[in-house]
Amino acid sequence: RWMDASDAEIRELKEALSKYDVTFFDLHTTGSNINSDLAEREKCNRYTVEACHAAERAGAAMVTTHVGTVGGISPMSPHKDNWTMDTWKLGVRMMKQICRDSSGVSVPLGVEATNMTIMNNPRAHLRLIEEIGDPRLKVCLDPVNMIHLGNYFRNTELIEECFDLLGEHIIAAHAKDTWILPDRMSAYITEVPPGKGILDYETYLVRLSRLNWPRTLLIEHIPDEKYAPAKRYIEETANKTGVKIYR
Repeated sequence: RWMDASDAEIRELKEALSKYDVTFFDLHTTGSNINSDLAEREKCNRYTVEACHAAERAGAAMVTTHVGTVGGISPMSPHKDNWTMDTWKLGVRMMKQICRDSSGVSVPLGVEATNMTIMNNPRAHLRLIEEIGDPRLKVCLDPVNMIHLGNYFRNTELIEECFDLLGEHIIAAHAKDTWILPDRMSAYITEVPPGKGILDYETYLVRLSRLNWPRTLLIEHIPDEKYAPAKRYIEETANKTGVKIYR
């Protein structure tokens, strides 16, 4: 859409963003950059690269993407080969290729973790950044996407680790919550609105506030009618912990 827009339409967009004090902070791409189907993989890689050029043209602050999954059911679905060294090397190779193919733009590329893939913890984030070595590669932080049974009740430690390891590599953050359904014999971890789960939002907001410049925190994956209560919970938690939210 943004690549097809005329120069006049792009000017109109940027003037409106300035007039109404709106930040076009992200252009989020969803897909699997390591799909085992080569045609689908190339399609996703091309889409991610095009998104970088579109974000540059439209004035978006970043592009978010995912390394992806070997499986083809969804861009984030589990697969038996997702955690192999070969898959890790493939992920590094594909992300390097995307960085090279979009090297003409300055917009940073934020990788977001997803539970069922090789990118599901802060150590993987840091390793990917170090192995690729491109200063444009950053982190779109989502702790809920790193939750499993081993850290569900210790998510404060997870949040602290994210900020300790990734620090200023974090350029945006997502807000949702995590919850294990209490009436199931087998564990089922699901997403719920902020404040309806057990994620330590006090630590999350405090650590975000200590970064060198204000980050955008995006509430996501909830119905429209649940947005206002979720926003209010975050604002109340921020107020309780002395964190300033810029609106």
